[in-house]
Amino acid sequence: MKRSASGSSAVIRDPTRPAGSRRRRDRETRQSEILEAAFEEFAARGYAATRLEDVASRAGVAKGLPNFYFASKEELFKAVLHRHVVPDWSALEMRLEQPEASTAELLRGLISLAYERLVENPRAHRLLRLLIAEGPKFPELAEFYHAELIERAIALLGRLLAHGVERGEVRSGPYLDYPQAIMGPAIMAVVWQLLFAERYPLDLERFFDAHLDLVVSGLTPR
Repeated sequence: MKRSASGSSAVIRDPTRPAGSRRRRDRETRQSEILEAAFEEFAARGYAATRLEDVASRAGVAKGLPNFYFASKEELFKAVLHRHVVPDWSALEMRLEQPEASTAELLRGLISLAYERLVENPRAHRLLRLLIAEGPKFPELAEFYHAELIERAIALLGRLLAHGVERGEVRSGPYLDYPQAIMGPAIMAVVWQLLFAERYPLDLERFFDAHLDLVVSGLTPR
């Protein structure tokens, strides 16, 4: 820190870095640190036992700062889910607008994303374990997960499959009423990872190939 002629301290500011952008980066950094600490607290203690002051302590910030960024523990948990589990739906919807991509290619992309965000993601496993254990006690959390992930995934898959039928690339069938059936093997893989992976590990790359082959072969017009 440089001193002025009078001997008092003066902060030398970089004129090429606007103060607003620095404050924004500082805010984003603190918010990211709080989210990281919240994930660790939720994963270690569970939802009910986690306290915002413990999150603040783990993040190394003032006790009340988590409340400054998030209105409640519930809102903080939702933000953690968005960070580690919920995909960028806008980007996915834009992919469906690619006229040159075949239905099989788009399905591969969606199924691959499910494996990346859920099946192969240890952090997602810890959050899903929490939701399964505590969801019945906190139905608002399960409802949020359903609305932000399950419901939107089903709608996106439904649009993709209906478009594939229109283009003659996939056959019509009862799966159009239940497009979530397409993701059945991925859900099984998640459960396997939660319960059996340590003793009976899956070759997830080969399992993914088997999943994709099952789906594409089953949907191909005969």
